[in-house]
Amino acid sequence: MPYRARVTPPVPVERSFRLWIAVVVVGLVGSALSLATTTAAPTPGAAVSGFIGAIIGVLFLGAVVFCALRLRRGESWARLALTVIGGISAGFTVLGVLLTAGLGVSLGFLSTIVSLLQAALIVAAILFSFQEPANAYFR
Repeated sequence: MPYRARVTPPVPVERSFRLWIAVVVVGLVGSALSLATTTAAPTPGAAVSGFIGAIIGVLFLGAVVFCALRLRRGESWARLALTVIGGISAGFTVLGVLLTAGLGVSLGFLSTIVSLLQAALIVAAILFSFQEPANAYFR
């Protein structure tokens, strides 16, 4: 990799970075809620499934932190990776909330709010990372 002088990221990149960190914090809260509800699961299989899901979620959030740190350093692959992963995640989150509501399945009010908040933070982080000062930073 070529040497790149340390440059302070522009404001939109810094905001995007902070929003991605907020996504991770909200995701950890969501994982904690998931674990709290799986401890009261009716079957051992459901509890194990919820626990494995929470572990995968935490690993995913670790990857987001890694990419967000790279985004802050100006690595364009990280911006692309976060855009693809974040777009898919936000899209499926909103779709999942709408489908479960349409089917009459309750995810719980708090869980729904956390999921929608996380999706909104993802969209905002992506938008900030593509503002003009950020585009120049990634060239």
